[in-house]
Amino acid sequence: MNISTLELDEMADWPFAAQCFVAILLSLLLLCAGGYFIVKPDLDELSEHKHQELTLKLELTRMAKKAALLPLMQSQLDELNTHYDFLLEQLPEQKELASLLAAVNEEGLNNGLTFTRIDWGKRVPQDFLLKLPLDIELTGHYNSIGDYAHAIAQLPRIVLLENAEWQRVSQESSTLHFRVRAYTYQFREKSQINIPQTQRGNREQ
Repeated sequence: MNISTLELDEMADWPFAAQCFVAILLSLLLLCAGGYFIVKPDLDELSEHKHQELTLKLELTRMAKKAALLPLMQSQLDELNTHYDFLLEQLPEQKELASLLAAVNEEGLNNGLTFTRIDWGKRVPQDFLLKLPLDIELTGHYNSIGDYAHAIAQLPRIVLLENAEWQRVSQESSTLHFRVRAYTYQFREKSQINIPQTQRGNREQ
């Protein structure tokens, strides 16, 4: 059979084998066309679903990791709250400043020291705290001053000794003149905290 001699308008008269060949060829072309126009959109949709599934799995994995960290984060938060409460208890309230001053003075007298000055300085604002300076001048022996500093550190309210200076009262004397600036802290009231205008505007939005 010579295919080049066959005419399309005489297809009904073609040999059976030629007709079968053309029928199979047309079927294959139709299947290919159907696969492109019908199956391809389904494949694209399947690919999109696979992508969404992967994204969802990644999100679920991320959330699972966060959930696993929640107990640890809660434990750390509880620890911070406990530490915060502990520090809060060590900061004197305004009504306690007089008794704190009396305690600082009493510890000095108990250690045989003689005060020449003990009074509060000007408060210094620091973020959410007020820094309260306490100027102390006294005389006494070296060991007594060391015991006094240790006693101050044991007070139930925070008192820090800084900028200490000392010198002999005289060349022959073992008595020292001791000058130190101590500090304690208070939490500032909300009304005492100056919030920059830009921050205040952001909070009001």
